[in-house]
Amino acid sequence: MWRSSKDAFSLSLQKAFSATELPTTLQPSTEPRASFELSSDGAKEDLDVVRARLSQCGLASSSSPSNRQQLGGDTAGSRKSASYSREELQAYDEWLRNYPSALGRMAECKAKLGGKRLAIFLDYDGTLTPIVANPDEAYLSQQMREAVRDIALLFPTAIISGRGREKVESFVQLKELYYAGSHGMDIVGPTAGSQGGSQQLDTTFQPAAHFRPVIDAIYEQLCSRLKGIPGASVEHNTFCVSAHFRNCAADRWHEVVSAVEHAIEGNEQLRVTRGRKVLEVRPKVNWNKGTALEHLLGMLGLKGAQDVVTLYIGDDQTDEDAFRVLKETDQGWGILVSKKPKETSARYTVRDPSEVLTLLQALVAWGKTEQNGWVQRGVAQQEQAQQQQQQQPRRQ
Repeated sequence: MWRSSKDAFSLSLQKAFSATELPTTLQPSTEPRASFELSSDGAKEDLDVVRARLSQCGLASSSSPSNRQQLGGDTAGSRKSASYSREELQAYDEWLRNYPSALGRMAECKAKLGGKRLAIFLDYDGTLTPIVANPDEAYLSQQMREAVRDIALLFPTAIISGRGREKVESFVQLKELYYAGSHGMDIVGPTAGSQGGSQQLDTTFQPAAHFRPVIDAIYEQLCSRLKGIPGASVEHNTFCVSAHFRNCAADRWHEVVSAVEHAIEGNEQLRVTRGRKVLEVRPKVNWNKGTALEHLLGMLGLKGAQDVVTLYIGDDQTDEDAFRVLKETDQGWGILVSKKPKETSARYTVRDPSEVLTLLQALVAWGKTEQNGWVQRGVAQQEQAQQQQQQQPRRQ
């Protein structure tokens, strides 16, 4: 069934994506870590599901970037936005009515946050930094780094990325954060002071640790299979492998798909999901950015707390799992980073990483006021400690 439909799938890919690209190879860390493991129950997505989802995504009317009519363009830093038809502008305005700008609704957001304890979760690529052609050059600006550090000193803060955790840590270079790489399958806690954090907690968590040999083998297979396809690249993200085709010619995409298909053929331990111009091979475990979000909230003692509001900011399809968790539990808001209309479970939107920076800076300013629930909690704890000290009998 799959092989007979490759031509149709190639056509759906051309409709869904534009050519230009991302990653080179990342070598996995061999650092030993303690871990917890999960069973594979609940993992249902396979290549057929990916094919169906890919055929429905994107607004491009052509695979040629010059013919695209997408609002805001794609992501390459030098790419200019296309001109838009009246219908596209109307569609974008309608989308913003359903998913308003977080910056435009800042007064409303601050009013809802009054007295609440905030927790911040962030994607990396496309959220804190623009997506670039070479993934090894997705550097974090110093201005963004300072904003993220300031956020982490005020609120519990985590970065949840599809990238390997060590790679994200090397880009961000902050010790005050929680890092969750491989779509949340590799989690570590802060090594320096952070709001809501504790260096006494063992926060290391690797729910797919026993899949590492399988992932290593798939990585080697895909490197071999894709080396002859110009523009294709393979990225080892510790507990998942990414096959990128952003730099491939549109008529070569089906070869990347075929390589992924053959690499996992007959392997019941693996599944395939999609990202932005990438197919990702992952273990069949019931774990994603949404479950990682829930795990971290639980570990921090914030899950289900009535005075906690969680913000998750991300730009990719994989971030929708976290958006859905917040929507279904009503414990916070997803904020989608996008310049083009798309279906999402997020409540608010921002256009690009520059607006993410503005949003974080606004939250830092708000977090330094008495409206910040963490500040209120700290004041209350200090007052309680003082009262207890005063009530202690004086020594003679």
